[in-house]
Amino acid sequence: MSLSELKTAIAHKRIQEIRVNENGVILASDDALFPFAIGKTIGEQHPFFEGLQTIIPSLAEDTNIPCVNLAIAGSTKIVDIELLPKGENTVILLFDFTEHYEASHPLVQEKNENTIAKNRLEFDKRLLEAKENFKNGFLANLNHEIRNPLNSMLGFLELMGETKLDYEQYETLKVIRKAGTHVKTLMEDMLDISKIERGIITKKHVNFHLGYILSNIQSHYDLKYGTSNVAFEIITEDQMPKTFIGDPIRLNQILFNLLENAFRNTEKGSVILKVTNESIDKKMEQVIFEVADTGKGIPEDELPKVFDSYFQLKLQKDKPLGEGLGLKIVKDLVGLLDGTVTVTSTPGKGTSFVCAIPFEKRASKREKKTVKKGTGIFQSRRILIVENEPTAQMLIMKTFLNNEKGYVIEMANNAEHMFSVLAKKNCDLIILKKALPDVDALELLKVLRDDTKEGAKRIPILMASGSTMISEQEEILNAGADAFLPKPYTKKELFKSIEKLIE
Repeated sequence: MSLSELKTAIAHKRIQEIRVNENGVILASDDALFPFAIGKTIGEQHPFFEGLQTIIPSLAEDTNIPCVNLAIAGSTKIVDIELLPKGENTVILLFDFTEHYEASHPLVQEKNENTIAKNRLEFDKRLLEAKENFKNGFLANLNHEIRNPLNSMLGFLELMGETKLDYEQYETLKVIRKAGTHVKTLMEDMLDISKIERGIITKKHVNFHLGYILSNIQSHYDLKYGTSNVAFEIITEDQMPKTFIGDPIRLNQILFNLLENAFRNTEKGSVILKVTNESIDKKMEQVIFEVADTGKGIPEDELPKVFDSYFQLKLQKDKPLGEGLGLKIVKDLVGLLDGTVTVTSTPGKGTSFVCAIPFEKRASKREKKTVKKGTGIFQSRRILIVENEPTAQMLIMKTFLNNEKGYVIEMANNAEHMFSVLAKKNCDLIILKKALPDVDALELLKVLRDDTKEGAKRIPILMASGSTMISEQEEILNAGADAFLPKPYTKKELFKSIEKLIE
């Protein structure tokens, strides 16, 4: 207590003096604040003093107890208490600071609330980071576990397509392959959510045929919604070019997300994908994709929110419209491709999304390539493949059977077997998988690159893996791999990767 506070308390008679003996019996009290009965113990006056009564006999120095709320004989006050040992007796001083504490309470409360809010923000931040780490780890593991069997399934379907099939078998195969490819696309979508949020998504710059993409979309939605009350149509300009240079995978994701959103929000009527083009200059062409539906539409005040994560529009008791992440992905992917996306809507009539994306022009001429079939020892290349799963081994053997490149394969079940083969035969390429039964693939890469044998250092290494996270790919390449091939891959993609390394 400060000197000024003490003087103020005395001047306003807000101090009470009580004298007790070593047993806590009240000897005297001026009753300035509360009435205390002489001859009674201090502990009988209020439960708070019961604790004080036990320490009075051993009290050796002045003791201050601030901010004590006392209610005695119908009077309630907030007081500071001082205990002053005086020989065999003890003087108890009660200082009335009710007004002071009540005045400062809002400030203290505000300070406490600010502290709680700050700690809450820190907690929420740490919780969000933990959720993000869990999500990314879950996606990476799920991605790897699904891609390996998916690679085998799509691989055998591709090989089946090269066999003699009747019409019904061939059409059934086409449906299964499309379904498998769609699963692959969904896997890419899941990863892209994570990649977009972390800002590490990349775009491709490859040749593609727009007509092929649109044809696949038409077939997919005819199969999926052909019996529904919603008609689907794709309209394109007759004279517009069909071949471009850009990122067909991202374009496919954009169109699928927009169309899924349109079908989900349309109970009857139509969904139309209209494709037009505008020439930017001699090298670039802007392709405009409009997805229009006859759904319930979106109120004007809700339109700015449709591209937000997890935004859902609710109309009365109808199920939510606009499944958030799909449109969020569209906006981010269109931005990645240097394009724009806009939305217009009329409640009760429908919604229209328009994406304008620039692509590089490409001539539609195809160069015919002639490849000599490997018939001699000098044309054959030996490839060592490290794979322990029987299904994957069978797929690999059938893939390389009678290949036109003349590749000869050696199969190793594990790292020990691999080194045994390398000791006996010269190999032009090693294809590794990340999940080996007897050693970590990254450690194996380092061993291969640190091998004292000059031959081992020169052998190119292709890592084929279902672990497709950017960080994991970089880790594999930094450990010594020459190239990375993500699963699932096609026969064409596999052979193209091999050609880049050994041709």
